[in-house]
Order: sequence, then structure tokens, then C-alpha cells
Amino acid sequence: MTSKKQIQANRRNALKSTGPKTPEGKAAVRLNATTNGLRSQEVLLPGEDEEALKELDENLRAELKPVGELENLLVDGIVAAHWRLRRLRRVEAGIFAWELYGELARRARQEADKYSHTETEVWIGGYKDGAEFETVTKTTITDKQKHQEAVKTAQEMESVRNAELATLGHSFIQDANEANAFSKLSRYEAEIWRSLYKALHELQRLQAARRHTEGNVSPPMAIDVDVSGVSGEGV
Repeated sequence: MTSKKQIQANRRNALKSTGPKTPEGKAAVRLNATTNGLRSQEVLLPGEDEEALKELDENLRAELKPVGELENLLVDGIVAAHWRLRRLRRVEAGIFAWELYGELARRARQEADKYSHTETEVWIGGYKDGAEFETVTKTTITDKQKHQEAVKTAQEMESVRNAELATLGHSFIQDANEANAFSKLSRYEAEIWRSLYKALHELQRLQAARRHTEGNVSPPMAIDVDVSGVSGEGV
């Protein structure tokens, strides 16, 4: 077993280490946190900010101070869950944007239709063995200015609806098979919070166990986390 003198010496030596000093070394350390597993491509969706994910990863690791493979793996899960919760806010806003601007575009198209009148005429020509039918459609604009204004508004609303944020919301709506997308989003959020809490509590448990082996710290208690507010305890 490691003696208290050895532990104290190790701690003093650790305090002397300031990490890499060259710009290249510091850059390598910053990138280490985002080049493996859930901290890289598997977490990011196309169009998402990789630098923001790196910053989140660095901040959480500085705060949680993982040691060893297992603790770092748990922080991987915490970072991924945190990032997905951020994404949920964008998905929620995207759902609203898709439905809102889609409805505004529909109303603008209806407004434009008020200032136009379409007539269909059928022209019948003669053939030697029968008749030829030709349909001719003619549209008359009754108020050109108001019609143009309504069409322009519809196009602007459709452009916003087809932007990245609203498209993200539409993708989630399609994944929900046209069911209540917000209800599914709520369940998805609960699952992510549950995984985040489980990873966080297990990390705290491991860190407490590690500190227990280094000093006179009471052994940790395992806690089963339930986002509904009900928890069960065990050894």
C-alpha cells in the first residue's frame, strides 16, 4: 500500500508540473479531448460548431478533473449528453420555426390568391376521325401591387422555413412520423438527462473511491438516479 509520505510527495511533484510549455504542446493537449470517440464526429451533426464542442469539453474536464481511462470515459458521456441537451433547444426552436413560417407562408399564398383569378377554357378542334381537346388556363391579376406584395411575403416566409434551424426541426418532425413532435422531444430530453446524471454520479463515486484510497475519506454510496425525483440507494 502506498504510504502517506509517498502520497504527499506525489502531490508535491504534481503541483510542480505545469503541462506542456511550447505552443505545439499546448495545442496538442487541447486537441486530445476532441479527437476520440464521443468527443468528435460522433457527437457533431453537419453544420454544428466544432470549436464550441471543444470549448465545452475543455471546460467540463477542467471542472470535473477526471483521472484514468474510466473517469475520462464517463466525462465523454457527460460532454455528449450536455451537447445533445444544447441541441434539443435548437430542435425545439426549429420545430416552432418550421410550423410558424410554414403557416405564415400558407396565409400569404392565400392572400395572393385573392388578387388573382384563373379561368380554364377548353378548345375543341376538328380531326378527320374525331375531335381534339386542348385546355387553356388563363390567370388574371386583379390587383398587381397587392398580389406581388403577398407573393413576396410568402417567398420570404418559405425561405426562413427552409433555413437550417427550421430544417432541423422538420427532420425531427419527420422522425416522429408526424406524431406529437414536442411530446417525443420531451421524452428524448428526459432520457438524455437520465444518462447525464448516471454518468455524473458514477464519476463522483469513482472519484470518492479514489480519494478514499489516498486518505481518510468515507467510502462512497452508490445512488440510482431517477429524473422523476425518486432515488434508490444501495451499497
